[in-house]
Amino acid sequence: MYDNITVRGIILDTSLLKEYDKRLVILTAEQGRIVVFANGARRKNSQFTAVSQRFVMGSFTLHPGKNAYTLVSADVEENFIDLSYDIERMAYASYACEAAGAFTEEGVGAKDELNLLYVTFKALLAGRQDMRLIKTIFDFKLLDIAGFGLQMEHCVKSGETENLHHISLKDGGLISDKALKTVLGAVLISDDAIYAIRYIFSRDIAAVYGFDVSLKVLDELEALSTKYIAMHAERHFKSLDILKDLI
Repeated sequence: MYDNITVRGIILDTSLLKEYDKRLVILTAEQGRIVVFANGARRKNSQFTAVSQRFVMGSFTLHPGKNAYTLVSADVEENFIDLSYDIERMAYASYACEAAGAFTEEGVGAKDELNLLYVTFKALLAGRQDMRLIKTIFDFKLLDIAGFGLQMEHCVKSGETENLHHISLKDGGLISDKALKTVLGAVLISDDAIYAIRYIFSRDIAAVYGFDVSLKVLDELEALSTKYIAMHAERHFKSLDILKDLI
């Protein structure tokens, strides 16, 4: 017999089960990404109707089972339902949920990933930045949290701190002019892009969305982050197909 536990998290995804039930995927600070069954959530006047929606953040009391949890009760802290009212925001939020799920696992705490998802939702709703930039920042910070941060202070080959005009994602960081001939696949990177990535890696999660860039630099950063996350995700994100159609 297992005792109930209470976790804090955001619902990443939902799916329908049987006639009245739901299967929830929740990213939690304490237990990482978990599967939760919300029995009767689709019944009229169910106590789980409001708390079993995508983008809901709250505290969830769960009964552990062998392979999943059963929802006992929940208290909503914040409902990001407004993300669903705009198809572009919803697509970017869905992507963030997919990516956060891909880089977390059950039984491994995901406090930083949860906080990043929270501030990302806030940034998407605020509308102060290009949503492409929000996605790019999210990608870089998520990879950093996962242990795949890039070396942006010196050349990964020579250790030099000057004449850094190229980057190699395969080698994990900046490449100096002197070391360039020893590296295959390095690409040019602007000083503004270097500064932006340094900013993302050095700031606390709460402050990571505190800057803007030109469209030219955004294109550069987006190309790098998209390629870099694809190198480590080892899966296709369905929400990217929606974003491609929208763009």
